[in-house]
Amino acid sequence: MIPEDYVWLNPLIYQKWLFTADKIERQPELLEIPLRNIERWIKMDRLGDVRALVIWREMIERAQASAEGFAELLAFLRDDGEYPRMLKSCSPFPGVLNDEELDQFACAWTH
Repeated sequence: MIPEDYVWLNPLIYQKWLFTADKIERQPELLEIPLRNIERWIKMDRLGDVRALVIWREMIERAQASAEGFAELLAFLRDDGEYPRMLKSCSPFPGVLNDEELDQFACAWTH
């Protein structure tokens, strides 16, 4: 049986989130990418339960609206706690990192 937190046993996953947060901190305009993903996925009815996407959208919109909201989003992306892990399992951030950046986090056994 696979442990519930199996994906988090790989430290590269957490490092990828730290890298993503750092990139967004340098380039806040990248937040448009997850917002577009969220809207597209909701319209496509990609998930039956869209609550996680709604939470992400609210966090990202707060981040765009204020420095405080931006700091909160970055802190959340860098948080390795149970709730952030759960929400990150429904990540709207595909497209923020390019292929070269993603390759840094690919495990040897996935190639």
